[in-house]
Amino acid sequence: MRYRQWASVVAGIFLGLIFLVAGLGKLPSQADAYIIILNLPRALLTPTLANYIEIWLPRLELTLGLLLIIGIAAKPVAIFTSAIIAAFIFNNSWLISEGLAQEPCGCFQGFTNSFLGFISTEQALYMDIGMLFLALVILFCSPGDWLTVRPWFLRKK
Repeated sequence: MRYRQWASVVAGIFLGLIFLVAGLGKLPSQADAYIIILNLPRALLTPTLANYIEIWLPRLELTLGLLLIIGIAAKPVAIFTSAIIAAFIFNNSWLISEGLAQEPCGCFQGFTNSFLGFISTEQALYMDIGMLFLALVILFCSPGDWLTVRPWFLRKK
């Protein structure tokens, strides 16, 4: 594999691990995720939509994390994760503009409290920008065309 392809594989593994940890952290405490989501402007989210996000976001993060680590459909998954990361960036930017920059973000729920302490909303925004960079690396450096579904370790050289 060339260096660009290896960069794509490493970026996929790192971004996949971040999504896995975030999904696993949110899954047991979905009621807490509801509070975080409702911090968005009321005009953007209805309570019904917030309930769907609360239920499906951890599962979506787990699925995307596994797909990124395995490398199945890398470019389409990178586009989808970029859209989700853009929503995270919007959410954190809005919270910072409301003066909540030093509040815990709840991105990983229990995992960060156990290992790293809490991550503030401002730190989460920086992490989201890094995650967007990783998704762009996957998007532009992944081998194959847009519809390649085969994982990186099964591709012919």
